[in-house]
Amino acid sequence: MNFISRVRESGTFHSNLRSAICNLQLFFLAATVFPRVLIPQATKVSPVPYVIYGTVRLPDGSLARRVAVRVTGTTGLDRQTFTDDTGRYEFRELPRGRYSLSASNPNDPDQVSDYAEVEVGRAYTARILAHIYLRLRPGKTAKEVASSPVISAKEAAQRVPKQALKAFSQGIRFSHEGKLDRAEENFTRALNLFPDYFQALSERGSLRIAAGRMPEASEDFAHALEIDPEYGPALRGSGICKFQSGKYSDAMRDLEKAVAAEPNVARDFIFLGLVYAALDQREQARGAYERALILDPKGAARAHFHLANLYILESRPVEALDQLDAYLSAVPDAPDREKILALQSQLRRKH
Repeated sequence: MNFISRVRESGTFHSNLRSAICNLQLFFLAATVFPRVLIPQATKVSPVPYVIYGTVRLPDGSLARRVAVRVTGTTGLDRQTFTDDTGRYEFRELPRGRYSLSASNPNDPDQVSDYAEVEVGRAYTARILAHIYLRLRPGKTAKEVASSPVISAKEAAQRVPKQALKAFSQGIRFSHEGKLDRAEENFTRALNLFPDYFQALSERGSLRIAAGRMPEASEDFAHALEIDPEYGPALRGSGICKFQSGKYSDAMRDLEKAVAAEPNVARDFIFLGLVYAALDQREQARGAYERALILDPKGAARAHFHLANLYILESRPVEALDQLDAYLSAVPDAPDREKILALQSQLRRKH
């Protein structure tokens, strides 16, 4: 008997696990369109315009994912972008001149950078490397790092053609804007130009998950993993596809590899927890959810709901109520707030 069947037969409270699985689709879509930027690669460019690129690091020295980077110039130029999943940023099409670079962390306003001054035009290269380092404001203490990327050797050595990189960048932008069809077209174009572009395969696979096209998504992730077996997003996507098709043991293997490849990515642990729960490995599921909450208390708040369902299965209503309270406290405008309140009311009556 599979997990969904067990849920259907387990009574009023246990039916909420079925809701959790359904809500997973929304989580996939949110993960797919999360704003990201391209990975900068070394390419041949003309002497002008210029490119400034580099990485941003957190106060603890780890690479900073999805933090804001701003460049301003003496001519009035003012642009902003975000680092990608490997902590990299890039500004293209810059005219000759002097620029100031700075970074800030939207998830921790106490993390700021000093300004980095860069002058382009005097150097012998059109690509200028500038690393940026976040620091804590005076008197502030470090918070738990939500997620720090691990760059595989395959990624570090990768050289992507300029036109493929451009198509990939456009795909990311369309994903962020919710234009999923156009995003998929651009990822496919990037792959036609550079078939070993495993990042594009993974991005396209995520779009296909959101569209419910699991067999096609699974093929994309499998191909990506043939190129780079350690690529965390592809391992995660492959695990999701296998989970959705009921292959829980296979999904567990992929997701365990994903958390090994990306040990500080909270959503990997949430998906792994769902798989453990499907296999009725409750302690492992509990540990995965709790790890997600340590890594990203706000972004992984849904883990409180999943923990509550585990406690319901174990007839522990007090702990379940505590987790539901924590969920609503972290997400006061949760879309399923009324259902959560109704479930809490039932639990209190039983208790």
